Amino acid sequence: MADKSLYGRYEKPLANCDAVFHAATPLSPKFQGKFDGMRDMLNPGMEGTKELLETILKSPVCSSIQFLVLTSSMSAAAPFPEPRVKDESHWSDDSAQLSRGNFYGCLKTRQERLCQQWSEQSVQEGKLSPNFRFCAICPTMIVGPPLLLDEDDVTYTPSGTMGSLYRVIKPSDEQGLIGQAVKVSKRKARNDSMSYIHVQDCAAMHVAAMENTNASGRYFSLVESWHWNDILSTLKELYPSISLDEHYKYEGEDIVRPTQFNLDRMNSLGVKVKSIKEIFAECISFFQSKGVL
Repeated sequence: MADKSLYGRYEKPLANCDAVFHAATPLSPKFQGKFDGMRDMLNPGMEGTKELLETILKSPVCSSIQFLVLTSSMSAAAPFPEPRVKDESHWSDDSAQLSRGNFYGCLKTRQERLCQQWSEQSVQEGKLSPNFRFCAICPTMIVGPPLLLDEDDVTYTPSGTMGSLYRVIKPSDEQGLIGQAVKVSKRKARNDSMSYIHVQDCAAMHVAAMENTNASGRYFSLVESWHWNDILSTLKELYPSISLDEHYKYEGEDIVRPTQFNLDRMNSLGVKVKSIKEIFAECISFFQSKGVL
């Protein structure tokens, strides 16, 4: 995020680096008073990205940088109507996202477009080395045990995307991600689909993109998409105490087909990903180890 009082802060940490990892934008930024998507998320997110790119381009201590990877999002690859098989050529309409109040999706789409255009133009104009590479990793819902959490921490509260998964398993009155109201109830399957990626697999894709000198452009980061019937059934298998309605499965004749993806480019990075069932099992085990399940 941008903070004009800290302008120039990137020079020292980036000095003499070979590569830069521009990590994901927070889903729940800190703000005062009522949330304002433009003020609290979209504008500072874009300003922070522009500041980073400007530092790479203009600071003499950053002349060694030959690679930039952005943690983008599948939110930046969500065209409407949805294609039969989605691949990296598909982009979201940022103006439509903004009109719907999807500030996070709009930010990720604009961030990735900005980085892509900046890298291409800067190379063409000779401002960056001809060997400079830009990659965007586009993850779906990232879940998995927090990597920096103290093992002895007994005050853990699920938050962010892990909080979102936790509230599927154990609904509560707590606020979910911005724009989501989560109520206590026995869960029923939505007529929709969802995809996941383990946090370690997503991180490994970033590293693989850096290490593979032939890698460039955008790469999806996900396992596959499941209908919510299958998501809840698998969670119930792994955690029988899950709070589900007796007739939780959606059985309408209009049941949707899970989103289909072409993952050839993603697989070219050579990262072996955990299955959705493996991801859920690890997350449930982690929640239990922290005493929240």
